[in-house]
Amino acid sequence: MLGEPSDYLGQPQGYLEGNLAEFPFVALVGALMSTGRTGRLLVRTPYLEGEVFLRGGQVVHARVWSGEKGLEGEEALDLLSGLKRAPYRFEPEVLPPHTTLLGGLAVPARLSEAQALWQGLSLPSDWGYVLRLPTKGGQVELGPEALRVLAQVEGKRITEVLLAPGVLRLARILHTLLGMGALEAVPLVEVPPASLLVLPIYGPGSGVAYVDEALYAEWARAIRHAFRLRLKRLEALMEVRPRPNIPGRLGLLEEDLKRLRLRRGDKVEVVPEV
Repeated sequence: MLGEPSDYLGQPQGYLEGNLAEFPFVALVGALMSTGRTGRLLVRTPYLEGEVFLRGGQVVHARVWSGEKGLEGEEALDLLSGLKRAPYRFEPEVLPPHTTLLGGLAVPARLSEAQALWQGLSLPSDWGYVLRLPTKGGQVELGPEALRVLAQVEGKRITEVLLAPGVLRLARILHTLLGMGALEAVPLVEVPPASLLVLPIYGPGSGVAYVDEALYAEWARAIRHAFRLRLKRLEALMEVRPRPNIPGRLGLLEEDLKRLRLRRGDKVEVVPEV
């Protein structure tokens, strides 16, 4: 919360920290302005960092960056206004390297407009998600601008797309493309492959692979999205389900064993895939 915290942790008086999920960015900046603060508000996510400098309650500089890409001034405020969750820290009395904003009433007005636009958009809250063309879908009609964006975004994180001039315009286009099903946003899976021994599962059906409940739960926690299982080197993509008491095993139905030419005890390397 905004207030004067005790400095028993050795932090300067006025040092603040929290998460934008509890204190949204626009409200947080407004509170810092209303209390006349001077200092730097630092926001960090795994794929994006931003900073806003205030002097006597006036916002005088804003910057957001990821790697070598970055934005400053009003465009940076536009982007930061769309973050739904991210840790933040306010460091008092830190001065800006230079000025990109004039302060005054222009900043609150810009923040209010950006907030209203973001509230009308449906983008994943995790901007680390990767954009891709849908695996299934019909034809959709798109305007020239949407087609240009669509041609450039496949395989990129949402952060990479938004971190460019025209933030709010790009956000609206992504919202449209995702809503029409012309794009999908999925988490980037960074789970190491698992080497499992084949275990026959007797019964009808096909296209389903079974792994131990503990392994399935570990993958589910890491991915936080529906996923399937790829059997590497066999180029097979299958539905995956948890099954108790089969650690180190990959349960496959008889029909799939025949199709993939596998036998009990064969070792198969598998990896989850969204």
